[in-house]
Amino acid sequence: MPKIIGEVSVHPEALDQMKRVTGAGTRWAAYQNHALDSSGCGDLRFLAVGPANTIKEPPSRYPDSHLGTGWAYLFVGWVDMETGQISRIN
Repeated sequence: MPKIIGEVSVHPEALDQMKRVTGAGTRWAAYQNHALDSSGCGDLRFLAVGPANTIKEPPSRYPDSHLGTGWAYLFVGWVDMETGQISRIN
């Protein structure tokens, strides 16, 4: 698992949204942009993972979307739903 770039935490509004849509067994995987030549280097994205979700296990890179930037986002840990911090512990 790659190191997290900088000091990061989940924005409170994003954390509230995650809490509202979290179902049984769902965890939130955190992905960070590690493309050093990107203006978005260090940005975060989150992915719901678990038995009730389309994706059961976190992929090493964020799934591509219509934006085509998933390749730059690496799995860096799990969102702690209580603190908003990203934990590297499984």
